[in-house]
Amino acid sequence: MDKIFITGGSGLLGSNISKLAVSKFHVYSTYNKNKVSVRGVHFFQIDLAKKDNLDKIKEICPDFIIHCAALANVDYCEEYPDEAYKQNVLVSGYIAETAKKIGSRLIHISTDHVFNGEKGDYKESDPPNPINIYGKTKLEAEQKVLSIYPGACVVRTNIFGWNKIARLSLAEWMIDKLTNNKELPGLKDIYFSPILVNNLANILFKLQETKYEGIIHITGSESCSKLDFAYKLAEVFNLDKFLIKSVSIRDIGLKTPRGKNTSLNVSKAEKILREHLPGIEEDLKKMKRLLKEGYVKELKHG
Repeated sequence: MDKIFITGGSGLLGSNISKLAVSKFHVYSTYNKNKVSVRGVHFFQIDLAKKDNLDKIKEICPDFIIHCAALANVDYCEEYPDEAYKQNVLVSGYIAETAKKIGSRLIHISTDHVFNGEKGDYKESDPPNPINIYGKTKLEAEQKVLSIYPGACVVRTNIFGWNKIARLSLAEWMIDKLTNNKELPGLKDIYFSPILVNNLANILFKLQETKYEGIIHITGSESCSKLDFAYKLAEVFNLDKFLIKSVSIRDIGLKTPRGKNTSLNVSKAEKILREHLPGIEEDLKKMKRLLKEGYVKELKHG
C-alpha cells in the first residue's frame, strides 16, 4: 500500500480523510493544538509554520500528500491578517517545497472564497477576486503552491459533514439547534454549493489516481441558499422546519464581508472523473446514513 500524509488531521476534512484512507493507504496525519486519534492512523503533533518540523514528512516520504490544514475562521483571519498569511500562505509554500523535493503527489485544498460572489457558478477559468483576508490568503496560497510545484493539484471546495472534534460544523450546528427546539436563522441571500466531506474525500483519492495537475472545482452539483440548505436538512433529518427563520446577511451584523454567491461549476470535474457529483439532498441523506451506521460514533471516539 502507498503512504498518504494528511495535514490538518483534526479538522473536518482532514479527520474524515484520515479515517477513510485507512483501507487504501498507510496513513500519516498531523494535528497542532487539538490532539486526536483515529484507528489505523499514525498521528503526529506538528506546528507546520516551523519549517524544520516538515522534516518529519521527508522521513516518512509519502507517495501522496493532502494539505488540508488552514486558518479558516473568516472573522479571525480578518482581525489577524499576519497570522492568516503565515498559516495559509507560508505553510502551503513549505508543504509544496517538501512535496516537490521528495517527489510526492500533492493535493492542496482551497476554497470558493477566492471569488467575490457576485455571480456564482464559477468555472476554473473565471478570474478570482476575493473580498476578505481569508479568501486573499487562500488565493495567494494557490499561486504559491503552483509556482513552486506546477504538478500539484489545487482543489477549490466547500464542505459539510460530521466533525471529529467538539467544534460544530455548519450542518451539525443546524441539527443541534433544531434538535433542541431552538430557532435557527437561515440566510436567504447567501448561496453556495457544498459537498459532503466523505464524498469529497473519496473524490480526492480518485484524483490521485488520475494524476490531475492544476486547479479543479469539486463541490456538490447544486447551488442553494443557506436558508434552503437548512430546510432540506430539516426534511431529511425529520426536524421541525418551522423553527427555521429567514434572515438576510444584512440583519446579522457580520464584521467580515462575504460573497453572496460563491457556488462553483463542477462540469470539468465531472468530465475528468466520469461521474455526476452528488446534489444536496443526496449528500444530506448520506450524512444521515453515516449516523445510523455508526460511522459518526467511530469518527468521534475511534
